[in-house]
Amino acid sequence: MEIFVNLPLESCNCPYGYGGDDCSQRAEPGEDLEASIEWKHAPANKTIEIKVDGFSGVQCGFGCMNGGFEVKILEDPRMTILNFGSHNKHSHGSRAKRQVIIRGEDQDQYKWPNNTVHYYFDEENFDFSMKETILQAMKMLSSHTCIKFSTEPSDVIIRMESDSDRNYCFSEIGHVRENQQFSFTSSCYSVGLAVHEIIHSLGFMHAHQRADRDEYLHFVMDLDGMSLQDRQQYAIWEHQILLVPYDYGSVMQYADADDNYFPINKNRFMYQTMGSEVVAFYDYLMINKYYECSCGDDALKCQNFGYPNPSNCSQCNCPYGFGGDDCSQRAEPGTTLQATKGWKNTTISLDAGFKDVNHLRMRQIDYIYSYLWITAPENKTTEIRVLQSESGKCFRGCGRGAIEIKTNEDPRLTSPRFCCNESKTVRSSHTPTVVMAYNSEGLNEYTIAYRYVDTYQ
Repeated sequence: MEIFVNLPLESCNCPYGYGGDDCSQRAEPGEDLEASIEWKHAPANKTIEIKVDGFSGVQCGFGCMNGGFEVKILEDPRMTILNFGSHNKHSHGSRAKRQVIIRGEDQDQYKWPNNTVHYYFDEENFDFSMKETILQAMKMLSSHTCIKFSTEPSDVIIRMESDSDRNYCFSEIGHVRENQQFSFTSSCYSVGLAVHEIIHSLGFMHAHQRADRDEYLHFVMDLDGMSLQDRQQYAIWEHQILLVPYDYGSVMQYADADDNYFPINKNRFMYQTMGSEVVAFYDYLMINKYYECSCGDDALKCQNFGYPNPSNCSQCNCPYGFGGDDCSQRAEPGTTLQATKGWKNTTISLDAGFKDVNHLRMRQIDYIYSYLWITAPENKTTEIRVLQSESGKCFRGCGRGAIEIKTNEDPRLTSPRFCCNESKTVRSSHTPTVVMAYNSEGLNEYTIAYRYVDTYQ
């Protein structure tokens, strides 16, 4: 990872709490109670236990932006693991996300008991569409996992709130405390963004904070310009479990080339894919593995890398493009096409219409989909050209709509997506080759050409 900073040659940049030119001293001021940094000592081979009895004069708010304190408990003092009152923030337009975070050896500390998330809506600033978006996100997650959502009272409950003064959404990580916060605004207006925040509430961090992220991403960050809160959005957390492979198309992955800090993918074909609002196959599987959702040994046998759906064990969770109870059929709606030696053209049209709510939101809260299966003779390679994209929705993460041609050996992983009007040619050794298109706003039309060629041509 490269980190670009401007450092004066005569002094060091020290972790918070350390000072002096070489970071060997306590940072100052050390006695001022308004901004106090104190060192506590203990005999060798002893553990310091710190009890927080309470404090006053500080407002409990998002990120402790109005004040707070921090206890360094990691072997690496540069990392923050415990911030009293800390949350996870997601700013709309900054997305291009275990990744399960654990504390010490307790892997279950932040799980919701009985796989049930308790919540209620603070109705004061919620409009119908924002509430509908969150409820649809809950329905999507509960229909693919064993997670349930309940409005029954509980000791730990999520307060769903909306603040019109904010342009970002955020949630606390995992099962934390009574009235834990989940803030949703009109700027996060899509089911995918709501799912992103709910997955945080289930105990997961971003995909770009995984321990293996440097195998897939290159980062350029200006540490001098980053707040502590922003650093927490990109830091690799020390205690984590990787339950599924890294996926550029995870709904938990920020966009390529963020406005302020730069996670740049190492696969140049994936730059439009990062920042997806489509919930990936592995996003669901990650949740199911962590919460130990299963259907038992006598469950339905699934094909094409699907697995029994713990929400409905008579059906499978299938990779995009595959359907039927056991993933053996093409997903609907869709069409099956036969490739030939000569080029053939076809156009995929998806009309999502427009949804005008208070003249602010012009897109549907969720996507409509269409699927193609393109078949070819055995031992032939399918070649597909994206000739034209008539959508006018060239956004990072292709949040309004895109076309995806499944070329990965693992069909569960997200393949490159295209939402800008540029010609692309890809090859696939699979038969059928799955082509997926999705849209949430207006009319999208994608014209592709396809044929088969000799595998080594």
